[in-house]
Amino acid sequence: MTKLRFLFLFPIGLSLSVQAQKTDSLVGKWKYYDIYNKQIYDTNTLKIAKEYFSGMTFYFKANNHYKALVMNNPDEGVWSMNESTSKVRLTSYKGHSNESKILALNDDKLILSIGEGAFIMTRTNITESDNIEQPLPEIKTVAATKSQISKKWFLQRREVPGRSEAQVKMASKLIKGAYAHFKQNGEYEAQSLKVTESGKWVFGPDNKSIIVTIDSQQRIWNIKSISPTQLVLISGYTEELWKFSTKLL
Repeated sequence: MTKLRFLFLFPIGLSLSVQAQKTDSLVGKWKYYDIYNKQIYDTNTLKIAKEYFSGMTFYFKANNHYKALVMNNPDEGVWSMNESTSKVRLTSYKGHSNESKILALNDDKLILSIGEGAFIMTRTNITESDNIEQPLPEIKTVAATKSQISKKWFLQRREVPGRSEAQVKMASKLIKGAYAHFKQNGEYEAQSLKVTESGKWVFGPDNKSIIVTIDSQQRIWNIKSISPTQLVLISGYTEELWKFSTKLL
């Protein structure tokens, strides 16, 4: 195993048996304590992992709101738990949703898989700022029909807040030829930088959003506008716009 591959691969052959956890047990703030099953990794890999994740925290609130800090990236959204599978789903306001497996949980310790890595977390104090929730921006969306969406859409432009026009144009050149294909039968295919991925897609509430599922991961786009040849999507509840066309320019 390469040193950096640890960050994305989950240890195989876990012998820990976990009963379904009660949702209430997860409520609270958790901070990074150690790498789980760290004896299988070399010293340098553990050092790198600690640099990446030592500041990691998760705050699961009783109202199903969460706040997280992973690799110095703050995140916020809603969480839900499937007690039969001991999996927690985090749906970020940024427009992505992922499942994490609870490997163990008691009053003061949580062992949580994140992607394909696993970490030991301990309870920590909740600060006043932890309870300040990010207000959702008001975004204007439109409803669409399946026939309107079911096309091969070429990505023309991705506008991310904070990026200059020069940066947007440079990124547009790099993604030339990238597409998202929402098929009539609910299948989804996308390609970017010659990498192809596939999954399923469905409408969200009132047909005003699109939920794409690939394995256990989801991407949520709100529909800003649509015409026979143009589609503009909003990544979650952000100001990030994805602009598509039926024509490859």
